[in-house]
Amino acid sequence: EGQGLLPLEVALMTRVNSAPACPNVLKLLEWFEHPGRYIMILERPDPCQDLHSFCEENGCLDESQAKKVLMQLINALKHCESRGVFHRDVKPQNLLICTDTNEIKLLDFGCGHLLKDSEYNEFA
Repeated sequence: EGQGLLPLEVALMTRVNSAPACPNVLKLLEWFEHPGRYIMILERPDPCQDLHSFCEENGCLDESQAKKVLMQLINALKHCESRGVFHRDVKPQNLLICTDTNEIKLLDFGCGHLLKDSEYNEFA
């Protein structure tokens, strides 16, 4: 990325977080540019952990938990699609789960891209 250009990850998160925002997508609060890199300030639900770590510590989700998580993930992905954003890296490590409520937030748009009508032939 050249100096002065908006990093793609920031652009995608800004697009996805524009009003009305989705409760299942992590919010970008602010970002800063530094020479050769950028820093993003993101919301941090508490208490939370990524879904992969949560399942390692607590075992597999039961059917009702899995249904709740998948419905929220579908909601997040439909929202991304409605904003023209393709996440391209959905995995348990990129889902934060609030350990009190099982609410999830999709994060890490670093492999994402703008949604296009043509065929995709690259992998993240």
